Amino acid sequence: MSNRKKQSEYQAKYDAENMKQYSVKYPIEIYREVEKAMSDSGMNRNRWTTTAIVEKLKRDGYIQGKED
Repeated sequence: MSNRKKQSEYQAKYDAENMKQYSVKYPIEIYREVEKAMSDSGMNRNRWTTTAIVEKLKRDGYIQGKED
C-alpha cells in the first residue's frame, strides 16, 4: 500500500471519529463581509470559521481560553 493511500485512510478514519461537517446559510450581505474578512486575514474558510466559532464560545463562557 502506498504512503499516500495509507495517509488518506488514516485521515478518513480520524475525520470520521473526531470531526463534524455542516453547511451554513446566511444573507448575501453577511456572506460578502465574511469573504472580505477571510481575505483580509489570509485564513482559508475552514480556519476563519473555526476561529470565529471558538472566539464566540470563549466569549460566552462555553469553553475556557487556552493559556499559551
